[in-house]
Amino acid sequence: MGIPYLTKHLLPYADSVLLGGGPDDQNLDQTPCVRAVVIDGPSLVYHVYYRLLAWMGPVHDVLDMQPTCNEVSRAVVTCLVELSRRGIEIHKICFDGALPVSKRETRRARIEKSRHRLELSRRRAPTSTNEWREEVTIPPTQLWQGRNLPARWRNLPENPFMVSAVFEDLRTRWSREQILQETQCDPSHLPDGDYPWVEITVMVPGEADVECAHVSRLTGSAILTNDSDLIVHDLGPHGEVVYLNSVQLVEDTEDKASSQIRAMRLHPKELAHRLGIKDIPRLAYELNENPHLGFSELVRRSKENQGVIDHSDKYHDFLREYQPDTERSFAVRGSAYVQNLDPRVSELFWQYELPEVFCEADEPHIYLGILFEDHSRRCAWEVGRFYRALGYSLLNQAHSPARQFTTICEFVRRGTRIIAEQITLGGSKTVASDLSMLQKRLDLARGVFKAADPSTFWVMFAIAEIYRDPSSQTSLPGAVQLERYLTRGFVGKGTEWTDVHLLAQIHAVLYSLRVLQQLVRFLPDDNLSGSNRLMLSNLPPLHSLLLSRQEIIQRFSSSGELAHGLVYQLFKTYG
Repeated sequence: MGIPYLTKHLLPYADSVLLGGGPDDQNLDQTPCVRAVVIDGPSLVYHVYYRLLAWMGPVHDVLDMQPTCNEVSRAVVTCLVELSRRGIEIHKICFDGALPVSKRETRRARIEKSRHRLELSRRRAPTSTNEWREEVTIPPTQLWQGRNLPARWRNLPENPFMVSAVFEDLRTRWSREQILQETQCDPSHLPDGDYPWVEITVMVPGEADVECAHVSRLTGSAILTNDSDLIVHDLGPHGEVVYLNSVQLVEDTEDKASSQIRAMRLHPKELAHRLGIKDIPRLAYELNENPHLGFSELVRRSKENQGVIDHSDKYHDFLREYQPDTERSFAVRGSAYVQNLDPRVSELFWQYELPEVFCEADEPHIYLGILFEDHSRRCAWEVGRFYRALGYSLLNQAHSPARQFTTICEFVRRGTRIIAEQITLGGSKTVASDLSMLQKRLDLARGVFKAADPSTFWVMFAIAEIYRDPSSQTSLPGAVQLERYLTRGFVGKGTEWTDVHLLAQIHAVLYSLRVLQQLVRFLPDDNLSGSNRLMLSNLPPLHSLLLSRQEIIQRFSSSGELAHGLVYQLFKTYG
């Protein structure tokens, strides 16, 4: 997750490279070319997210600026197509499948940072406007051009679902046909196969950088990332790190077709030689121990007492994080099903499978992320807890009694703090009763909202769940106001934080159902009926499940009577 200040110290020693190039290893001005990469998936997603955010116009309200899962996914595909068009071979795109226990405090600190951003955003009064921003479809050239993030966007928390959505889409959505339709690229520029990136998009137990380093070491390819930790791993004699934040498209003013993508790279072996130290891990260790020392002093300490430090237990504990775990790597390669899991569900899975690495003697943890919600109100995640708890209980029941737990810890926002809430896991009778209740709720909703298409149906189901929750009812809109929300995006005269919070509650219910959908598959067939296993099988993928307010308006406004009829049925049945 990064060593503070490491990139800042080392980047002045980076040199320029071209992404792609001709048949030669370098271009006319002798700049080296990168023609094979392994991609740190989460780094690419966040990089694209902030590029989209930076290029958005300043005229709209901050409450509508967060790029959607669909927008981020489409932009990631645009980036991958551009790399392929320039002749770059992508060996793998790696995603985090679980984080070791040692990373829990770092994870919690990141969630707290997002919570603080949300709190700062809440202090900003929304702009009363009836105008919506256009869908973000910036030209490919802008995705490769840096731009300062406007000050008014800097406190916007990141979309908590975008990494999950991009991983899912690379494996199931982006077929060759869909890619060509989206990007209109030359088909010859795409890798072979109906789904060009499905085989190289992988989720690993642990952090993505472990697998990135492994591939780089084997192939000599560059790692595309913004994670400073990658430079500490053993990348072999030819492996190198190229920082996404340094990527910049340089256009030829006379020939636009001759544009180049330049970036800054660090080659750990060459860099250690230039600094006169044994290796980069030694420098990283000194920085980790003394984060406020100047660079010259860090280099000096890296050269001195080398023998003593190299044999210290503390140094070896530090190095262990950057060394591959062969046994664990083989475990994930033998678990094909894990590759189809949501990252948060995958992490929960590995806490059961390898508790000595990911759970130890503690109870399993799950980190739900910060929703874009009203920070002054009860956390929106409360609404979908029933479905998440049922999913956790199903996973628990799928294991032998010796490997079961009684509770699971969810890290969520409560007021101005991030806390670990204990979720009690149900036994077999409770699970059977809850599954039966869910089936009844689904059957009822399918009868009530039968006029809705899949995405619209699930929005209405989520709203019904919110209205069913007694603690939410005092602050919910009436029928006329709800119809206005579905067709205009707000219940009053313009956008307010109550409108934003309602959307967060909808997302909380729908993502909770997704968690349950994936965990229900783990229970053996003799413990689960076929109807229970398939009851959520038609849940859409994330990019079309977690709709923005604008996307909801587009669907509910397509027919003048649709919203009115569905809202009428909602209040008639659930009111």
